[in-house]
Amino acid sequence: MGDEFTTLQTIYNIVKTDTNPETYLCSAREIILRQLIGWDIIEHHLKILAEKEYVIIRQLDKIAISITSSGIEKINSAKHSDQKIAGFP
Repeated sequence: MGDEFTTLQTIYNIVKTDTNPETYLCSAREIILRQLIGWDIIEHHLKILAEKEYVIIRQLDKIAISITSSGIEKINSAKHSDQKIAGFP
């Protein structure tokens, strides 16, 4: 697996202070502004993360991304273990 974890971490950082982070709908713009990579790469990361059920991608007026409880757990387990996450570099 590539750098998808960075994109998941970015989404987590956007939503972590929200009272209900799983319902926060991140815009593509919020993610793009926080990463130094192009949208095509971010979009690829999002598709992989959605397949692993770490995020949900919704096509509303504009694309909206929300993190799942599995995605939050994955980030938190990485923080607490200080180890690489299986499947993430």
